[in-house]
Amino acid sequence: MRDDAFERLLEYHGIRYYLANAWYVRFRVWRVEVTAARPFGIRYSFTLHDDLNERLLGFDNAHGVPRQLAHDHQHAFRRMEVSAYSFVDADKLLSDFMAAAEAACEHENIEFTFVEKEVELDEDAGGGEDEDQTDG
Repeated sequence: MRDDAFERLLEYHGIRYYLANAWYVRFRVWRVEVTAARPFGIRYSFTLHDDLNERLLGFDNAHGVPRQLAHDHQHAFRRMEVSAYSFVDADKLLSDFMAAAEAACEHENIEFTFVEKEVELDEDAGGGEDEDQTDG
């Protein structure tokens, strides 16, 4: 059965939306084989970066949370903390990430309005298993 929400989510793969201060949100989404770690058959990494390309915030399932069964997790804003994320569905994931990114910008007094969209080339969008760990 086709899930329209997942199909919409897959369309975000490789997209960056820039804010006026050069911060950006980046989406990487891949369809993968269904496994215990990825029961929905999707792998994702949604991140907020600053103007120096340092990751400030992230939601992903690209690697497991240490000592926990949950693989969906979020990286706290400007901290090394990682906590489990309760994946409900594709629409809620996108909504939760955008709300967290907006809250992070609000905390820094940065307007959360996209001013530019960029589509990464496939080789730039990555796909390596541990790639999100090197983003900052």
